[in-house]
Amino acid sequence: MFKNLLRIGVNLSLFNTTYVLCKSIKDEKLPHYHFLNEQDLNKLLKKHQNLSIIDRIYTEHILSIIRDIETDIVEFRKNSDRLIRILIEQAISQIEKKKHVKQSPLGYYDAHEVKFQDEEICFVSILRSGNAFLFEGLKAVSGASIGQILIQRNEDTALPSYLFQKLPANIKDQQVILMDPMLATGNSATLALRILKNQGVKQENITFLTLVSCEQGIEKLFREFPKMKIITAQVDPILLKDFNYLAPGIGNFGDRYFGTIKKSQQSGQQQ
Repeated sequence: MFKNLLRIGVNLSLFNTTYVLCKSIKDEKLPHYHFLNEQDLNKLLKKHQNLSIIDRIYTEHILSIIRDIETDIVEFRKNSDRLIRILIEQAISQIEKKKHVKQSPLGYYDAHEVKFQDEEICFVSILRSGNAFLFEGLKAVSGASIGQILIQRNEDTALPSYLFQKLPANIKDQQVILMDPMLATGNSATLALRILKNQGVKQENITFLTLVSCEQGIEKLFREFPKMKIITAQVDPILLKDFNYLAPGIGNFGDRYFGTIKKSQQSGQQQ
């Protein structure tokens, strides 16, 4: 009996070893992407004065979770919202401040508050993924107005097509926070920015928020709109030109956030 148990144990051990080896071989077929180092990021920031990249100490844990293909919808939404709130607060911190004296329970102090009232700030989402920003945005600036621009990507040409817009009548006088989770080619964001420009919005009054970006998309936006601001949580190292996907990316953010795709189908990016 002891010999039989020993034989079973050896066979199980060999099975486990084989499984691990096969898993390792399977994993080797997938590329391993390495993020930009601090020197590369600093070069990018020096090149683009209106670019802000959130310090990775605040974002790397959250991004590691939402990038993971095994992350379920509950964790994906929760951690996406956490990251979005960081971006929203960063955008608000860059809006012009006014200084005046106020009183605390113990005395007077110099207060530095956002110059604009809530109603003078407008969140503009690039549909549909940009809508994921609205919940956290309105928690931070509850009286802000909302604009929406629907841009559909042509899967054959990978080019964006404008379909719809609904923007406040006074948007040219507002501080605009444009929102889209992914900045890959920059085509969709460029089209949205042109729409805002046609509405009379000044470049310097626009802040574009995106969770994950790449150098090519950043370059494209700043070439045409050098006075706008871009805030991103991370710059991915690769734009896969055949598909216009970021790598390692997040997958299709909208499908994962809104629950319109099965886990086994998770792939693709936004523009």
